[in-house]
Amino acid sequence: MDKKAKKKVLQMIPYGAYIVGTKTADGEDHLMFGTWLMQTSFKPVFVAFALSEDSRTLDNVRRSKIFAVSLLKEAMNDVAESVVEGSFKSVKTERTPSGLPVIAGCAGWIECRLAEILENGDHRIALAEVVEVASGAGALLTLAALKWHYGG
Repeated sequence: MDKKAKKKVLQMIPYGAYIVGTKTADGEDHLMFGTWLMQTSFKPVFVAFALSEDSRTLDNVRRSKIFAVSLLKEAMNDVAESVVEGSFKSVKTERTPSGLPVIAGCAGWIECRLAEILENGDHRIALAEVVEVASGAGALLTLAALKWHYGG
């Protein structure tokens, strides 16, 4: 396989900018920037999110069986950068009904209950049912708008 062509083509796939919110074993909020999210079913509503095999977020999801995904809106570049840098204290959050952290003022969020984890590859696929949702104002911030690349 041509590695340069593979990278070029796979980076053409459009990705959104998302923040995954979980709770640690100690009950602390944990946030992770992510991009690989897709809806997989209408009835019931399921999504799949790819989590790095060595991430703290994956450990939290395995333990608690729940997570939330905030859809960042355009102009929330600073929130994305803060989460990537691990500066969680500068990020304003709100709570889902079950107490998970979501980004205040985001384009929307979903709360998910884990159904299963697919163990293939260097990322684990968390297949989860959407159990709660909230809609905000604004369009989704994309990875392209951030001028970041993750794929290939």
